Amino acid sequence: MNQRIRLRVIVLGMLMVCVFIVLIIRTFWIQVVNYNFYMESNLRTWARSEVLQAKRGTIYDRNHKPLALEASAYNLVLFPKEIAELKQEDKVASGLHNLIGKPRSELEDLIKRTKQQQVEVHTQGWNMDYTQLDRFKEHFGEYNDFGEWLHFPDYGVGLLKATKRYYPYNELAAHVVGYINKEGEAISGTEAKYDALLQGQDGKVEFLKDNRGNPIPSGKETIRYPTDGESVTLTIDIEIQRFLNDAMKQVMAEWRPHKAMGVVMDPNTMEVLAMTSMPDFNPNSYWKIPDIGALTNHTIHFGYEPGSTFKLVTLAAAIEEGVFRAEDHFKSGHITVSGSRSPIHDVKTEGWGYISYQEGLEKSSNVAFIKLGLEQLGADKLKDYITRFGFAKQTGIELGSESKPIIAFERPSEIATATFGQGGIIVNSLQLATSYAAIANGGTWKQPSIIHTPASSPRGERRIVSAATAKEVTERLEKVILNGTGKPAYIDGYRVAGKTGTAQIPEGRGYSKTTWLISFVGYAPADNPKAVVAIVVDQPQMNGDYTLGGRVAMPAFRDTMLRTMQYMGVKPEKNVADTSRTADSAGGAGNQSGPKPQATTGNYIAQEVKAAVASIKQESLDAVVLGNGSKVLEQYPSEGTKLFTEEAVYLVTDKRERIKLPSLSGLPLRDALAICQLLEWKVDIEGEGYVVKQEEQNQDGNRRVKLFLASGHSIYKQRNADQDAAETADVKE
Repeated sequence: MNQRIRLRVIVLGMLMVCVFIVLIIRTFWIQVVNYNFYMESNLRTWARSEVLQAKRGTIYDRNHKPLALEASAYNLVLFPKEIAELKQEDKVASGLHNLIGKPRSELEDLIKRTKQQQVEVHTQGWNMDYTQLDRFKEHFGEYNDFGEWLHFPDYGVGLLKATKRYYPYNELAAHVVGYINKEGEAISGTEAKYDALLQGQDGKVEFLKDNRGNPIPSGKETIRYPTDGESVTLTIDIEIQRFLNDAMKQVMAEWRPHKAMGVVMDPNTMEVLAMTSMPDFNPNSYWKIPDIGALTNHTIHFGYEPGSTFKLVTLAAAIEEGVFRAEDHFKSGHITVSGSRSPIHDVKTEGWGYISYQEGLEKSSNVAFIKLGLEQLGADKLKDYITRFGFAKQTGIELGSESKPIIAFERPSEIATATFGQGGIIVNSLQLATSYAAIANGGTWKQPSIIHTPASSPRGERRIVSAATAKEVTERLEKVILNGTGKPAYIDGYRVAGKTGTAQIPEGRGYSKTTWLISFVGYAPADNPKAVVAIVVDQPQMNGDYTLGGRVAMPAFRDTMLRTMQYMGVKPEKNVADTSRTADSAGGAGNQSGPKPQATTGNYIAQEVKAAVASIKQESLDAVVLGNGSKVLEQYPSEGTKLFTEEAVYLVTDKRERIKLPSLSGLPLRDALAICQLLEWKVDIEGEGYVVKQEEQNQDGNRRVKLFLASGHSIYKQRNADQDAAETADVKE
C-alpha cells in the first residue's frame, strides 16, 4: 500500500517537474527567443494616438477685419443603448427634430442602432453653432462636462467639442471668401484657392494604454506639434463691400434679374475693393440656398456680350491712332456692312440725322463706332487694342473658375458688331472693370489683385495707350454723364466719367427683342480717380421696354460711388457740372479745371500755439485751436497728411476734459470720429455721409455725442431748398 502511494507521489512529482520545465522553456521562448515578436504585438495592441488639429488661418480684409475665422462648435452623438435603457426614444427623436431639423424618421433609425456604442448625427448635427448649447439644455436638462465632450445623462445624448469656420459678415464678400463645408472641405473662393496655406499641418500624439484605458507606466509618449495655418489678407474693404451689396440687393428686389454682378476697384493699384455676385449666399448656412447658382461667383465666371460699355476700347484706339475727330459728322440711324443680311441700326433706328462723333459717343451710336472701328481702324488694329486692354485672356485674379474670354471676328459684319461689344466678344465683369481702371490711371493695364501683397511684388503691367489719350477718353466720357446716356449716373459734387451698356441677349440664331443685359462702368473723381465701379445686370424684368435700362444699373453705380467717395474722405467740389462743361469742342475735349491745390501738414506738437497757427495759415490751411493752453499737445491730422486748401488742422492745447467739442458740421464721418477720439468723446451715429448735427451730453465725466449724418446729395438738396425759400422770401418782401 505504502509502495503504491510512494509510486503515485513520484509520478505526480515527475509530472509537475515536467510541467514546470515546459513552463520554463515556454517562458524562455517568449521572453528571450521571441521577445521582439511579442513586444511588437503588444505595442500594436496598446498603441493609441490622437490628432492635434492645426488651427486654420484667418482671412482678413485690407483693414485687418476678420472675414473667416475659427469658432467653437459642437458635433452631436447619440448613445442608442443608453437611450433604450432610459426609455427616452420618443423624447430624444422629437427633441432633436425640433433642435436641428433632421427628419424624425432618420433620427428614429439612428436611435434603434443599439448594437453600436455611439452614433454620429450627420449633417444637421455636425459643426453646430456654440449657441445651440443653451437650446440643448432647455430640452435635455443639465449635462456633465468631461473636457472634450458633454453628456446629457438623462437622455443618452452627447455633444463633442469641436471648431467650425465662422464668417462674421455673413453674405458680404461670400463669393470672394468662399466657404468650408460640414465635412471640413474648402469649396470655393479664397478658402479653396489658398487651402494648403490656410489649413496648416495637423500634429499627432502617440502613447500606450492597456485595454482598460490605463496608461502603461513605462510607455513612451511621442508628440508632433501641429503647425497652424497662415492667415491671408484680401484687398477687399468690407465697408465698401457693404455699400456695393446694399445697392445690388436693391437692384435684385426692384428688377428681379437672373443675376447681377458688381466690382469696385482702386484704379491706381488695380486692387479689388469689393466684388459681389447676386444672388448671394451666407457661408455660415450655405445649404439653405434656394438655387445652386447662388454659390457661383458670376462676376468672374459668367461670360457675356458686353454691349456699349465695350465702346471704350474702340474710342481709346481711335483717339490713340488719331482717327477720332470729335466734330466730324456722320449720318446716324443705320449702316449697311458687307456680309450683313440687314443694316445695323442705332438704338434709335431712324437716327438723329447728321451728328458729330462726340454726339455719337454721348448718344451711344453704334453707327459711329462701326465707322471708327471698321472703316478707320480696321480688323487688325481693333484686335490689337482689344488684346492690349486684356480681353484676349483671363485677368489672372487669384480666384478659381474665371471664365475664358472669346474674341472671334473675321468678316466685316463680325468686325462691325465687335466695335460695340456684340457678336464675337465674350468677357466677364472683372475684365470690363479692369479696362476702365486702365484708362482711369492714365493708360496702364495692370493685373487685378484680390490678395493684399507688398507693393514690390511683381504683377503683370503694360502701357496700353498714352497718358494724353487716357486723359482725352476720360474727358469725353465725362460728357456722356453730363450730356448723354449717362445722366442718371451724375453725382453732385464729383466729376464722374463712364459709359452705359444695353446689350442684346443671344436667343436661338439671333437676339432677343424683349430682354437685355444692362451695365454701367464709371470712375470718380474723373480728374484724380480713386475708385472704379462696374455694375452688370443680366435680364432685368423691364417688360420689353429697353428705355427703362437707365434706371437699372446707374442708380446702383451712383449709390455705391457716392458712399465710397464719402468713406474715402473725398470731399465734393462746387460747380462740378460747370467746370466739366468748359471744354473746347474744336480741339479735343478742352481744358477742365484741375483738382484743388493741396498742402501737407507739418509737425506742430510742442510748438507755441501762435507759431503753429501761423505755419498752418502759411500753407493756406485753417487752424482750429482746442483749449486755452500755450503749446500744442496733440494734432489732427498727423504730420505728412495731404489736405485741400482751406481744410482744418485741429490743435489740442489743454487737458481733454477742459476742452469743449468743436462743431463737426460738414465733416465726413471718418474725420468726425477721429476728432471725437482725440478728445475722448464717446460717439453714437445716426445716418450716413457728412455730419449735419450733433447733440452732446456731459454728465459725471461721461462725455457722449450723437452725430446725425446725411449724404452729400441730401445736403445739396436741402441747401437748394433753403436757397429757394430765401429767394421766395425776398420776392415777397
